Parts: sequence; C-alpha cells; structure tokens
Amino acid sequence: MNKINNFLRRNIITIFTIYLFTQPVLDIATSVALYKFNVDFTVSSLIRVVFLLFTLYYLIFVERKKINIKILILIMLYSIIFMLCNILFKDNTNITYEIKSLLNNIYLPISLLFTFQIFYNKEFNRKKIYSVLLIYMLFVFVPNLFHIGFDSYAYSKEGSVGFFYSANAIGSLISVITPLLISELVIKRKKLYLILFLLIYGYILLTLGTKAPILCALIVLMYYILYAVINLIKNKSYKKLIILCTTFVLFVLASIKLITMTPFYDNLVIHLNYLKIKNVSDLFTMHNIDHFVFGSRLSFFKKTFNIYLGSNIIQKLFGIGYFMNGKIIKLVEMDYLDIFLHQGIIGFIIILFTYFKTIFYIFKSYFKKFKSNFLNIKKSSMIISIIISILCAFLTGHVLATPAVSIFISVILVVYYNEFKMEE
Repeated sequence: MNKINNFLRRNIITIFTIYLFTQPVLDIATSVALYKFNVDFTVSSLIRVVFLLFTLYYLIFVERKKINIKILILIMLYSIIFMLCNILFKDNTNITYEIKSLLNNIYLPISLLFTFQIFYNKEFNRKKIYSVLLIYMLFVFVPNLFHIGFDSYAYSKEGSVGFFYSANAIGSLISVITPLLISELVIKRKKLYLILFLLIYGYILLTLGTKAPILCALIVLMYYILYAVINLIKNKSYKKLIILCTTFVLFVLASIKLITMTPFYDNLVIHLNYLKIKNVSDLFTMHNIDHFVFGSRLSFFKKTFNIYLGSNIIQKLFGIGYFMNGKIIKLVEMDYLDIFLHQGIIGFIIILFTYFKTIFYIFKSYFKKFKSNFLNIKKSSMIISIIISILCAFLTGHVLATPAVSIFISVILVVYYNEFKMEE
C-alpha cells in the first residue's frame, strides 16, 4: 500500500492533468448519450464519480492532513443527514436522483480541497488549462461552422452548442478561462495568435445564442479599453488615444451590423416578440425583466422558495432536495440560490465555505494594491475571470454544481490563491 501511495504522491499532478484533458471527451460522450440515446446516467458520470472517490482516497489515506479529513467528515455527515431528510420527510421521492444531485454539489468543495493539497508549494503550468480551453472551443467552432452541432435550445430559440449538451455550461467554461489566455497572448505580444483566437471566440459567442457569454466578453473588452486609455493618457499619447477611440466606435458600429446576422440577435427578436415588446419602455416591468434578462429564473425562484418556506425546520437547515411528490423540483438555475434552497442553510455553508474564503482572500490581496494591480494585465485577468465565474453562477447557473465546470473553477481559484500568496 505504501508503494501505491508513494507513486500517487509523486505523480498526482500528472494524473490530475490527464483527468483535466479528458473533460472535453467526457462531455462529448455525455452529449451523445443524452441527445441520441436519451440516457441520463452515462459512463462519463461514472468516471467523474470514480475520480471523486479517488480524491477522497488521496486526501484521507495518502496526504492524511487533519484539517482536510475534518472537512471531509463534515461533508459526509451533512450528506448522510441530507439523504435521511429526503427519506423521512418526503413521500414518493427518488433516491437515485437525490444522490446524483448531491454529488454534483459536493464535487466543488472536495475538488477545492484536493487541488489545494496537490498544488501546495507547487506551480501548475497554466498552458495546460489553455490547451483544454482550446479543445473545448474546437469542438464548438468546427461543428457550428459546418452546421453539424447540437442545438442550444430544444425549441423556439436558435443557436448551436457544438458537440456539447448545455449552452450555459460550455458558455460559462469558455468565458471564465478566456480572459487568462487573452492576457497571456497580450503579455507575450503574440498578435497573430491573438487575432485568430478572438475571431474564433467571437464566432462561438455569436453562434451559441446565449446572452451571458456576450456580457462576459464585454467585461473583458472594457478592461482592455480602460487599460489602454489610462496608459495613453499617462504617456500623453493623445494622437494614439484619438485613433483608439475612433477604432472603438467603428468596431461598435461593425459589431452592431454583424450581430444582426447571428443566432444571438435572432433569439433577442424571438424573445421580444414573445413578450410583445413594442417600445423600450415596455421592457421595464418586473415580468418582462424576469423573462428577458433572467430567463424566467425569478419566477422559478418564487415557486421553489414557496416550497422551501413550507418545509419543516430540519429541511430548511439541510435542504428540501431535488425531487418531491413524484416529480423533479425545477431548478432556479442561479447556483447560489439553488444550493441554498435545495441543500439548506447548513449545506450552503458547508458546500461554499472554502469557495467564498478563497475568493475573499484573492479579492482582498488584489484590492489592497488596486492602483498597481489594475494595470497588471495578468492579475487583473485573474480578477475578471473570477467576476465572470460569479456572474455566470448567478445569472445562468450550471457552474458550481456542474462537475465539468466546477473542476476548472477549483483549479483556477487555487492557482490564483497561490500566486497572490507567494507575493506576501
């Protein structure tokens, strides 16, 4: 046993890197199983469960750090109570579905513990994350280009998600990692690669048909514009500033024209027609804001929150679960709210404590030296990446409770944490 543990300790980063590179393949396999065979629990799901068990083994029997073991015991105790609540307090529940949903949620905190442990005093090559991103993008770009990808929506709206299943999940994953790759290309002045990447990235955003990735791209764009303007003013390069402003205006005008020819624009029109919006002022009602901006998520929240309010005190603490009275409870698709309602107050704290603690430390370190850090492209890209992940988790969901995405959130947060920690 010692030989196995020593081997794992020496090669754990290699093993983990291989696992990261299998993620696009697992997601494609899941998509095929769901779209073509209508199979919910797939081989990909099984592999992710096996890897979760592997991380538990590594943390408990290889590294044996007391703090990790204590947190894992807490997660396990909570999981047992959560399942008992579902058995004792609900009629006609679906235990298999509850276990699957629970595993999706505890994947994030366990992944964070695991990545913190294996990256402790070790540097992780960011290029590996970029390579995985490019694989994901390739399997969206090529199918969309040749019109052989799966539809982003089951009905009504337009868009293609390549060979993947969830437009929200793949859009979030690409949006979170992209600022890092852009910063790498900008810092190393690889202009040709940057232009090629941005063209592919832009095409993917516009053909996915979803709104959130566009918002994320605008956040990245606004940072680089501010960065350029500040530097040009500091250097008194006013001619270049005028050229930049002119170029930006022309870019905006060209983008407006280009967008009208994309599924993203078609979906906006479809949505506005569905809501019978004739004037801009018609948008500003709670009903229309909910439908147009939040995709009816506020309505879903209201319904689920009423179920939560009607539950007993134990369920409020440990969660109402995901299945009730013979049917699935509709997710709000806003991760923080879904975790709070479905996993309860205690579940929310246990699942997201390490996540929030890590983000708080990174933000505190960044804003402590905001003036110098803002003009540091690498550090600012880290913060933008985290902000985007928070926005995606809140606006579209499928980030913190989707293992295919949350594993990358774990890696990114730990890498950032370690980089800021090294400067202290």
